[in-house]
Amino acid sequence: MNISRTLNIVTLTFCFFYGLASSTTSFAHHSAVVFDTTKTMLKTGTVTQFIYRNPHLIIQLAVTDASGNINSWSIEGQSITAMERMGFNRASIEVGDEITMKIFPLKSGKLGGLVEGLIGADGRAYNMEVPDEPRLVYPALMAWVPPPQGETWQQREAKTRPPQLPIDSGGGTGALDPSVMPAPQDGVPFDVTGLWDFRGEDQWRANYGSFEFKPRPELTPKAQSFMDTYQQASARGERFGDPTALCYPPGMPRFMTRYGAIVMMQYPSAIYMVSRLNNDYRVIYLDDRERKSDADLDRNWLGESLGRWEGDTLVVETTGFIGENHLIQAGVLAGQQLKIVERFRLINDGNTMAIEFTFTDPEHWEGEWTHVKFRDRIIGANEDVREANCIFTDNQALPGMD
Repeated sequence: MNISRTLNIVTLTFCFFYGLASSTTSFAHHSAVVFDTTKTMLKTGTVTQFIYRNPHLIIQLAVTDASGNINSWSIEGQSITAMERMGFNRASIEVGDEITMKIFPLKSGKLGGLVEGLIGADGRAYNMEVPDEPRLVYPALMAWVPPPQGETWQQREAKTRPPQLPIDSGGGTGALDPSVMPAPQDGVPFDVTGLWDFRGEDQWRANYGSFEFKPRPELTPKAQSFMDTYQQASARGERFGDPTALCYPPGMPRFMTRYGAIVMMQYPSAIYMVSRLNNDYRVIYLDDRERKSDADLDRNWLGESLGRWEGDTLVVETTGFIGENHLIQAGVLAGQQLKIVERFRLINDGNTMAIEFTFTDPEHWEGEWTHVKFRDRIIGANEDVREANCIFTDNQALPGMD
């Protein structure tokens, strides 16, 4: 099924709700464009459905209105990790409980919202005393603001660097912490084995795009038409244009630019990666293999990644992408002609991974599209990548999916 047909069948989709990882000490919360984050409301009702499954938290709440009518409100939670940081867990509420929820409502006026805080049936409050704060605008809806003239990626990295590296998630020693791993392999510039967190640079997202890539190149008419439709739908508060709502993989480059951890395991012949985002799996082959022929190629969302060492840099070329249900980022299509070149360097005593991306796809934009993103090493046992599943019926229960 191609993406245009998909969007005719499912016109309201969600925008990167997997990326809702936040706490007051780490990441800013990224709500989907369907919610009005300029105001909050309180809703008290009875829980009729409770989905607590990584990466989702979804609640259906039966609320009695002023006329005595009972209406069902669909409430989307933050990520399981973020809710746990509030002290919330699976036992906090049950179906049949009467609870009060503080939510950001849907822009459309339909009965639904995004959790900001709640009070359980036992009276315990979760995040209810936190003052309302304006949420960051979704990167795709922000106009690009050029960074300081002449700024290098090294200067940018220094100003956006976390105050402490490696990032310590707490909870003791993680399974892949450098302190418990064997010595690095001989004959290679670096070893990426470990957990790596995405650096959002949210204070500067208008400059660099956070988990997206700014500025965009000149789009082809086909791609620009799709982008215009996405922007118009987003302004109306509609969920639009992301095939991950139907549980398609996020693909490249989003695999490398989503909030949360990626676990990497490096061997002489390959680097294996598993993402917190729905446990997507990527391999970079280092064994000098030949690229598959078109006849043998299994086109997919992560492509075929072949790497080589150039001095102290790992260069990875990825092709072989599928030509449908695949996006570069919100509103930007990707096709079979997509080619991605990544140049990996380790800096900050091996605690920061600088990745320079170069994208080409003549079907969707003009020339080369280049950008640099950063991931920082995590130690401790509290950020382990755990099982996460995209369940279609879960997605259909999200607010705004009707």
